[in-house]
Amino acid sequence: MPILALFTAASMHAAQIELSPCDLTASEGRQEVNARCGTLAVPLDRRRTDGAQIELFVAVVDALAEQAEPDPLFVIAGGPGDSATGFYAAAEGAFSRIHRRRDIVLVDQRGSGASAPLDCDALDEDRLGEHVDLEVVVDAAVDCLGQLDHDPRFFTTSIAVRDLDHVRAALGYERVNLYGISYGTRVAQHYLRRYPERTRSVILDGVLSPDIALGPDIALVSQEALDALFDRCREDAYPELRAQFDAVLDRLGNAPVAITIDHPRTGEPTETIVDQYTFVAVVRLLVYSPRTASVLPALVESAYAGDYRPLTSHALFVAQSVENLALGLNYAVACTEDAPYMGDVDFDALAATYMGTTFVEALDRVCERWPAGFMDEDLRELVETDVPVLLLSGELDPITPPRYATAAANRMANTVEVVGRGQGHGMLTVACAQRLMAKFVDSPVVGELDLGCVDRIRPFPLFTSPMGPAP
Repeated sequence: MPILALFTAASMHAAQIELSPCDLTASEGRQEVNARCGTLAVPLDRRRTDGAQIELFVAVVDALAEQAEPDPLFVIAGGPGDSATGFYAAAEGAFSRIHRRRDIVLVDQRGSGASAPLDCDALDEDRLGEHVDLEVVVDAAVDCLGQLDHDPRFFTTSIAVRDLDHVRAALGYERVNLYGISYGTRVAQHYLRRYPERTRSVILDGVLSPDIALGPDIALVSQEALDALFDRCREDAYPELRAQFDAVLDRLGNAPVAITIDHPRTGEPTETIVDQYTFVAVVRLLVYSPRTASVLPALVESAYAGDYRPLTSHALFVAQSVENLALGLNYAVACTEDAPYMGDVDFDALAATYMGTTFVEALDRVCERWPAGFMDEDLRELVETDVPVLLLSGELDPITPPRYATAAANRMANTVEVVGRGQGHGMLTVACAQRLMAKFVDSPVVGELDLGCVDRIRPFPLFTSPMGPAP
């Protein structure tokens, strides 16, 4: 029995959502997506109908066909802290085949986007002029807690899936298809666990197995992805990349560099400090995608030669991505569902990685001060189901490697696992994966899915100069 004493569907789902035309945008300069938007009031604490309420922001991107299929696709963003509406606006093209015949439903998870966001100032662009260390990271997270408008204990996966089903019922859909990416795969799997009769099919992209706590493995898995890049570069245009990388890491650890560059987005002169934290943060995010990882060798080579401008430009983009993340929700989920279950951490193994022990130490210290929220007792159990599930993994995923998908599928009776050669975190930008997703949602029969295109997936070519890959 779930730990949350929640109300029945009949009592909670009587409300409906009034939708009106709206435009969704991912960030400055992004193309707008036409949709219909509205809000749904739900209890902050779902055990109490007479208490405080919050509003969930909901968007429906109507199917292009005049006669849409009755079961929409719910798109669940990652993070935790990304908004579903912003994520979809940035990735709309990847869903174009599914969108032809099905509505796309986007619910900003409580605490993200426009759904009672747990926003706070943190290590964003305004703090790039400071030297950053463990104490700065922990202090920023603790300060975040004091800035929140709502009790973070009520912003967890276990409550979010109730919100999703509340929206489903309010919009009048009997059954839904789910797409979840990264942390969103945890949400999708738990929704499937709670509401199997409402779930027609599930696509998990960059799969997080329910029994795995994010934390101790992050540095180890990211190092695996970086090592694969080093090995590839040794046989290509950058045979000395590993040694150059280690030299830059050590140099910035001993002597941070002050630099002024023109901001890559605004063009304004920007003063900042490049330190080891900056370098690690940039590298960690660049290896997420084969496209961004392809620029890393040239960036490291420039830094090794003493030119930190390319690294600093990427650091400013990283800071912007942090600004778009609801860090309060990120901490609320991590301190409830991950930090308490890290177990015995091998700090010696972590210390041997480029990320070191800082991430785990920071998570542990932040969560000592952050309240644990409400979590279903079975959240961390593998999902047993015969609902069709498509699991997509990148071979070089630096945070949710393919073995996580294999673990998640262990008790699923009706699955297809796909691993993209040379790919990173999330397969959404891969044309083959987009076609497989559309075919799977149209006909979720795992034995009939043609996987012929998977063997044709190729790694992205490395940049051999600032101009791009070699011709």
